[in-house]
Amino acid sequence: LALAMVGFVSGALAAMVGMGSDWMNDAKFGLCSGRGFWITRQMCCKDSADMLTCPNWRSWGVLLGATDAASEQVVSYAAYTFIACLQAGYAAWLCKAFAPYAVASGIGEIKVILSGFVMKRFLGGWTLLIKCLGLVLAVGSGLSIGKEGPFIHVCCCVANVVSRFFNKYATNEARKRELFSAAAAAGIAVAFGAPIGGVLFSLEEVSLYFPPKTMWRALFCATVAGMSLQRLNPLPSGKLVMFEVTYHHKWQLFELIPFALIGAIGGLVGAFISKMNVRVSKLRKTTWLKKWPVTEVVTTCFITSMIDYLFVYLRGSDMLLLFALFSECKNSTQDTYEELCNHQNGRQILLLLLVSAAIKVALTIISFGQPCPGGVFVPSLCVGALLGRAVGFALQLLENEVGDVGLFAPCRSSSSCITPGIYAIVGAAAVLGGVTRMTVCLVVIMFEVTGGYEYVLPAMIGVLVSKWVADAFGKGSIYTDLIHLKGYPHLDNKREYAFSEKACDVMTARQLTVIPLEGNDVDSIEALLASCSYQGFPVVTNEQEMLVVGFIARYSLQRVLQKCRQHSQVAGTTKCVFSADHQTSDNATYVDLSPWLDQSPIQIGETAPLDRLIEMFRALGLRYLLVTHNGALVGILKKKDILEHIELYRKGMADRREDNSL
Repeated sequence: LALAMVGFVSGALAAMVGMGSDWMNDAKFGLCSGRGFWITRQMCCKDSADMLTCPNWRSWGVLLGATDAASEQVVSYAAYTFIACLQAGYAAWLCKAFAPYAVASGIGEIKVILSGFVMKRFLGGWTLLIKCLGLVLAVGSGLSIGKEGPFIHVCCCVANVVSRFFNKYATNEARKRELFSAAAAAGIAVAFGAPIGGVLFSLEEVSLYFPPKTMWRALFCATVAGMSLQRLNPLPSGKLVMFEVTYHHKWQLFELIPFALIGAIGGLVGAFISKMNVRVSKLRKTTWLKKWPVTEVVTTCFITSMIDYLFVYLRGSDMLLLFALFSECKNSTQDTYEELCNHQNGRQILLLLLVSAAIKVALTIISFGQPCPGGVFVPSLCVGALLGRAVGFALQLLENEVGDVGLFAPCRSSSSCITPGIYAIVGAAAVLGGVTRMTVCLVVIMFEVTGGYEYVLPAMIGVLVSKWVADAFGKGSIYTDLIHLKGYPHLDNKREYAFSEKACDVMTARQLTVIPLEGNDVDSIEALLASCSYQGFPVVTNEQEMLVVGFIARYSLQRVLQKCRQHSQVAGTTKCVFSADHQTSDNATYVDLSPWLDQSPIQIGETAPLDRLIEMFRALGLRYLLVTHNGALVGILKKKDILEHIELYRKGMADRREDNSL
């Protein structure tokens, strides 16, 4: 029932965000005067032959009383820029004022949470509300961001809210993380209409622990979400396939070479976007920009709007652009982009595609990660589709120039051999793979998005080559790099480490702060909490034997003592015990802390190998391990200790490589 609720609510929210962002995007150009101003342009002009001659749609130039074509263009240009900046600024202000965690995509933080880290209010109700409202405004403003990646954060917020109504999820963190894994799959399902790709995404990219029972739960949740979206889909077609493609010509075997070339280009571009965006994020974190989030977003939106309006490929929504780039010329119904098939102006179109891709790369680098909601999925797909379409269009022009000879000899049996739309699909997958390092799930998502099972092999080749090339510049995706930049404790499950150290070599070596089993009262516990900032304390028999009885969190102690102070019978000298069977000699009042005591914390020997411990932290989502010697507590191994050791190891390897190069 909880999974069904998460799936249904996620689909409903995705439909509302989709309708809202489409209307916001259309509102920059004008309003529908014949059927109501709240109607999108596509619905307003569904009975017209094309969008440009729609009688029911009024541009801002006409609405504001422009008298000639030139003044109408100027007024429309100014209105486009002003409305876009207003939308983006309001989205940033909402996040700053009400939900700071609603910014960006949130995928990196979801990965950290599923690895066992706790981030309060990141998955709360306010964050969910502001994230949805912010997505409608930010995506509608035309910033080079997408709403698809943030849907994963939205669905996990829905799962967290729903879990509060089910005791088995509310009181069990492991079950709650399984629900989050299923919600992540639902996020991809509502973002791209790809339930199977969503399950594989959750398995490959987000979840560190994914048992078989979680797989079918994730599939069920993603299916319910996809069905809900299909039922509530604002598009007139009502189809679940987002970019249905039907090409009249199959790809030829010789095209595997340009497919691999597109994969290499996509890997280079994806790695460039990832590295440069991390640098911009670091600049945003360490300079005056962090003090002026709304100003930064409005300025970026102003620059984006001023540039995008001048380029026909960038002026509209990214979804319309992708639809046009993926389409075959015979099936294209987008009048705005019909020049994509005009071979008479081939060189101009090729140059415009490349310039548009370069502009999109630059805008994506500065836009993703700004203090407003937005993801990098769709901008990366647009960049790759523009580059892929350019390569395919160039090959098509070359074939028309030289004829069906040499490399194009297999094309003699068909009137048109090269289909640029296939190259756009491969390019989109390659660039997104270079940015995120996704492989299997990305191929499946592209298959589900386009419905073209015949083009799985070209997409596979593009994605694999893209990953090989991008990995040459660093193994981490844009999300893992941003996690590292923000300092979150996260162990990447795609990295392999070979350490010879043991637990005693890495564990925290200090005079341990412990709580003895006997001799505690309210004052002593409060004094302990005031003297340090540790997030938890081992409970031992006594400070001489150091035999572990359990582990209690700082938050639990603070909450219990706060309630005790409000009780009239509890004083500072009231004893605190950790056993429900405790009996005082004079039947005096005491505070029983046993319900909040973890009586079976995971313990390891001090000689345990570090490689095995890393796998334990990954698989179980642990935050700490108690290290013992002959049963006595000798130290605590935290995830932070392992991450610091890995960082020192990396720096040591880099220093050795520099020494070898001298």
